[in-house]
Amino acid sequence: MLQDFLKQTAYRFGFSLRRMRGVKTRSGALGSASLGNDGEALLHAIHAVDPYAGFAYQTIPFEAQGWGSQSPAFGTLVARIRPHLIIEVGTWKGGSAMEMATHLERHALTASRILCIDTWLGALEMWGDHTEADRYGSLALKHGYPQLYYQFLANVCHQGLQPRIIPFPLPSVTAAQWLSLRGVRAELIYLDGSHEEEDVDADLTDYWDLLAPGGVIFGDDYAWTGVRMAVDRFTAEHRLHLEHLEDKWLLAKAD
Repeated sequence: MLQDFLKQTAYRFGFSLRRMRGVKTRSGALGSASLGNDGEALLHAIHAVDPYAGFAYQTIPFEAQGWGSQSPAFGTLVARIRPHLIIEVGTWKGGSAMEMATHLERHALTASRILCIDTWLGALEMWGDHTEADRYGSLALKHGYPQLYYQFLANVCHQGLQPRIIPFPLPSVTAAQWLSLRGVRAELIYLDGSHEEEDVDADLTDYWDLLAPGGVIFGDDYAWTGVRMAVDRFTAEHRLHLEHLEDKWLLAKAD
């Protein structure tokens, strides 16, 4: 595609394709109570009804295919940070969220929760090749609409991790606005959504503001050009130290 060719040519010569982002505006009100890192309160603030209640997960076989979801970095960071709240942006079938949940249980962090933010509609690269079973095929289209969300719910239920994992089916920018308005702060934030430079840039900016002091924001796919460009620029602009742990990049916020 012409757009892909132009993007790769720009990257090759070191040019950024980041869109200039306007000043955020906040409209409306979601209540004055600050949720902080209280996962239980966050669940009830998002969902009037338990999203797992009455879900016939037994009709959907367990299938947690993903990329990088078994990384040792998850266990290392959970042990180091001991978070009350983890935010994951980009969940797919829930592999990494379930991996982090098992580490929360291993360290007896009984009150800790994971908020999973995704549209479950698939990233840009998922819609490219109709013959690619791992990506396009995994969308499980029904009348043209992806069924990924139900596979994610089923996977969580099969593992008995419903008390740990809170689904939040929204675009990352909208979810960040909602969380900001409710005063949410997480000690550990995992970014694994879009790989496009402007999207990664937006997620870094929005979710850095939601990171608690002393917390860590980290992500996958640093080898992707768009991810690397956004992460490197954000690191330089905020005078941070970029670290690499196993297959993840990470940035820590000062106390």
